[in-house]
Amino acid sequence: MIKSKNNSSFSLDWIKQIPSSIVIIDTDFKLISASPRWEANFQLNLEQIEGKYFVDLFPELAQELKTRLKYSLDGLRDIKFKYNANECQHSSDDSIWHLNPWKDGYGNIIGVIIKIEPITKTQELELELNKTKLLLSNKTSVAKIGSFELDAVNNNLLWTPIVNKIYGLPVDFQPTLENAIEFYVDGSKEVIQKVVDEAFNLGKPWNVKAQLKQKDGTIIWVNTIGRPKFKDGICTRIIGTIQQIDEENKIEVKKTVLEAELSEYPLFEKIPLGLAIINFDNGNFLNVNQQFIKLSGFEKEYFINKNFKEFIGKSFLNKEKDLVAQLKEKESFDSVKFTFSNKLNHTLNLKVSGNLVKGLNNKKSILCTIENITTQTKLEKKLKNTIIASREKNDQLLNFAHMVSHNLKTHATNFSLLLNFLNDEKGLTQRNKYMTMLFNASDNLSETIKGLREIVAVKSNLNNEKKLLPLNESVFIVEQNVAGLLKQTNGKIINEIPDDIKVKALPAYLNSILTNCITNSIKYKCDNKPPIIILSTEETKDYTILTIEDNGLGIDLEKYGDQLFGLYKTFHRNKESRGIGLYITKNQMDAMNGKITVDSAPGQGSTFKFYFNKK
Repeated sequence: MIKSKNNSSFSLDWIKQIPSSIVIIDTDFKLISASPRWEANFQLNLEQIEGKYFVDLFPELAQELKTRLKYSLDGLRDIKFKYNANECQHSSDDSIWHLNPWKDGYGNIIGVIIKIEPITKTQELELELNKTKLLLSNKTSVAKIGSFELDAVNNNLLWTPIVNKIYGLPVDFQPTLENAIEFYVDGSKEVIQKVVDEAFNLGKPWNVKAQLKQKDGTIIWVNTIGRPKFKDGICTRIIGTIQQIDEENKIEVKKTVLEAELSEYPLFEKIPLGLAIINFDNGNFLNVNQQFIKLSGFEKEYFINKNFKEFIGKSFLNKEKDLVAQLKEKESFDSVKFTFSNKLNHTLNLKVSGNLVKGLNNKKSILCTIENITTQTKLEKKLKNTIIASREKNDQLLNFAHMVSHNLKTHATNFSLLLNFLNDEKGLTQRNKYMTMLFNASDNLSETIKGLREIVAVKSNLNNEKKLLPLNESVFIVEQNVAGLLKQTNGKIINEIPDDIKVKALPAYLNSILTNCITNSIKYKCDNKPPIIILSTEETKDYTILTIEDNGLGIDLEKYGDQLFGLYKTFHRNKESRGIGLYITKNQMDAMNGKITVDSAPGQGSTFKFYFNKK
């Protein structure tokens, strides 16, 4: 037992049942208790270290750890701390420590709860990015060289104040890759866009000179250097520098379009479709018409004397040999569809067809007709999705009809048989037994109808609009609703969800999901220990993930994994089990474009993860 400053006492026996790695520190930074997993992870014995100054256990981290513990005692929630195993002696695994205030029943802070979790790639990138911000802020301004870093995972661009000066921008300007490139003048803009794309896709570094138009319209020359950084074969960031230079060179754009070529196609500028003339021998653009320029958004010089392969996706290039063969055989090729990014970075769906033509001196060219089919493609895709959705609805309706028919038929048959038996029976005792059986059958029928009604409610709310909801408000409501169950079972809910976390959901669904999961954790507790339920969250680019972990009976996923979310499927002998809660929860998450994962084993509790879609 421990005592807080207001003399309220607490039992810490529950921490022995926690499957997570948790340690508790008091206001004097002394270690009060820890879970078995924490002892195992750090190879420490609680009996030997209980009551010791916690920071002394990790002297390599003392100053940084002490600062964060003080912040937590001041009331700050979910303070993150990275533990580097190679710098310490107690563990071989890197991890993230989550520090939260530990409060008594009166809301007084009496210590700190630290939960240790394995570090994920996303968390490592986030921590690395924070270090980069500090690094960039301390970069030297010698020789007017500015530094930048592009986070390719989250599409965030950071640069030092020197870059703001080079661009002629105020210090509070928020850069993005798109608006940074827009400051370059036309010819240079294409050069910069190309080297950035090649860095992302091909891993090519760059070192180029280009012209940049400052905020006030002044045109200057800059030298920019970029180096892509890859992890697991994916470009995660690009780091580099930009320096203002004094150079008078001008970017030359070569033009080799012959006036004689144009005279051979008198309708070239009058046809209301995009047209391009391509050299048959080397694949370079010879000319493009105004419709094509309007479609692409680029100037004519952007294409002239460049090879068509620079603008075409891999799917088109894979057909190159076949197209050449068609041109040689019948002097034309069948229409081909491909995607193209215009100047505004909008993706267009284009259809191109070509004919082989002969110009001056019997020179062969390909006259290509380019048609914008973006709207048509979107409509086709929408129609296809509508057909798929209709099929899914029909399948769901058919399955529901079979389910209703089967369940109600079973009850009807049971009623019919019992009524016949009752009608034929003369003895009072046996008739009373049949009456009892009829009452039970009636209760079962009501329960079945109630379950079917709940399923219909899920299906009928699919078109309701999701809202951004504070998660802890819904948790508080559910905690009040299950307060009696918690008291009856001596259960505890440990809420590690930060106060500012919100999820995009339907309010009724969110409360239903929380209620189902938390009541299941209580209902299927182990007989020899009170239920402990831990709530926590994490954020990814697309999802807010709610984790609900318990120390209950657990589920044999090898045996029941494929039945886990089935209707009327139960996995424990519990008289209150209906086999409908997880089925409804799964349908509710699906209806909100979310998902559920489960990690469980018999006797080791269960961990449910609910992925709430941010869109």
